[in-house]
Amino acid sequence: MIGEIIINAFLVTLMLTIAVFIINTRKVISTILLTGTYSLVAALMFVSLDAVDVAFTEASVGAGISTILFLAALSYLPKEEKEEKFNIKHIYAICTCTIVAALLIWASYDLPLVGQLENPVHQNLAQDFIEGSRNHIGIPNVVTSILASYRGYDTFGETVVIYTAGIAVLVLLYDGVSKNSKINKEKNK
Repeated sequence: MIGEIIINAFLVTLMLTIAVFIINTRKVISTILLTGTYSLVAALMFVSLDAVDVAFTEASVGAGISTILFLAALSYLPKEEKEEKFNIKHIYAICTCTIVAALLIWASYDLPLVGQLENPVHQNLAQDFIEGSRNHIGIPNVVTSILASYRGYDTFGETVVIYTAGIAVLVLLYDGVSKNSKINKEKNK
């Protein structure tokens, strides 16, 4: 118990440290690599919380595919970055983020406490899912049984959406590469 708390505290501290570095960095490549690292640490956090399926998704999509797509998109940006000075747009962005954060924190006070037996989630279907996972489906992990059996069509639909989005991004990247190669050939003539 104490060991898990120490590990989770270390991972949260590491995530906060990476977030501070992301905010303070000014190079796009550093931001991309740090966000991939952040996703990987978040996946480790999910593993420590016994949510292995969520950790696998975070590692593959957040740290893997997203990082690769950002790096591919980076090849289309100019090599020199313009240094942007602080202006009024930044104040609007900071105010918007602060207002949204305040609203989310305010809304979270209405949520029930985590782990309480009186919570609505424990009163309705939780017991049916736990017993059904073990007795009817035969899968010991409740989260896996919910994703694979109870919500199988929903999970399949999400997979189709992610696959379609990935193919669309690859088509756009390939189209951009072919156009850039044509423009470069014309310049070299």
